[in-house]
Amino acid sequence: MMMRETVLKFIERKASAQEQREVLAWIESSEENRREFARLKNLSVAMDIIAMEHKEKRSSLKRLLFWTARVAAILVASVSVFLLGEYVQEHKFRKRASEQFTEITAPYGEVLHFNLPDGSKVILNSGSTLKFSKLFNDGSRDVQLSGEGYFEVKKDDQRFNVVYPIENPIFKLSVLGTTFNISSYPDNKNVVTTLYEGAIEIEDLNTQENFRLKPRYQHIYEMSTGVSTVEPFTETYRWTDKYVVANGEDISTFTRRLEDIFNVKIIIDNDLVGNCSYSGALYGGSLQQILDNMTYVSPITYSIKDSGKTIIIEAK
Repeated sequence: MMMRETVLKFIERKASAQEQREVLAWIESSEENRREFARLKNLSVAMDIIAMEHKEKRSSLKRLLFWTARVAAILVASVSVFLLGEYVQEHKFRKRASEQFTEITAPYGEVLHFNLPDGSKVILNSGSTLKFSKLFNDGSRDVQLSGEGYFEVKKDDQRFNVVYPIENPIFKLSVLGTTFNISSYPDNKNVVTTLYEGAIEIEDLNTQENFRLKPRYQHIYEMSTGVSTVEPFTETYRWTDKYVVANGEDISTFTRRLEDIFNVKIIIDNDLVGNCSYSGALYGGSLQQILDNMTYVSPITYSIKDSGKTIIIEAK
């Protein structure tokens, strides 16, 4: 059994070369170990976020004391020299910290909920990553997204910016406070930005063209042609809902929807096509929960391969 402390050292990049080899071998040895590693990694990131929130509170007090001392420095020259030293130390600290980033990744087949240090809510879809500076909310609210993310941005005078996708940045989205969704998986044909509430502005980083969206409109960018369109949409289901509604759909149609929602590949036994359908709402906060519910109402079994990226469904 791999020691928890060793895995955490690996996540924090403090493990020795031998420990790194041991952890990698442990991760590859079973699906259960891979899930445990993902859980520990996300726990470590969550602790970083909590620490950042506390740091933000301390930083506000520190700035207040800093400026109070600056006023006193007008009267006492010696205090002025002291404050200059404090400012230099603070500047050096910020320069080092600005080079550090936090990355949060949702494991394949899972959906990850969390709050950013400014109180904004984020839901990351399967296989997606959100990256942001450890100085987030200290002068800027900038994040980078790969994959799909649902955002409920806390209203603030300071703009909230999203650059996406991480692999090849094409767009910068700016808001003060609103609710929207971005789907920017590298393998998708389109990058789709959907606005639910408020207003957003999207800048094409290549052409500098700007698009302003109203609620219930989508910005669709076709990767192959580089063409952008803005159009209204009719919403029947959000991937962030903890259920999937089916209306007498054949298993092949239904699983294609699951592929889109969870960014996975689902391979179906040909004998099931045309002989297995679903109606009603299938509950599930994760793909595995939905698959489990499918096994309760139809004669199927499933297996998870390739670290959760591939699902194989067979007849019982």
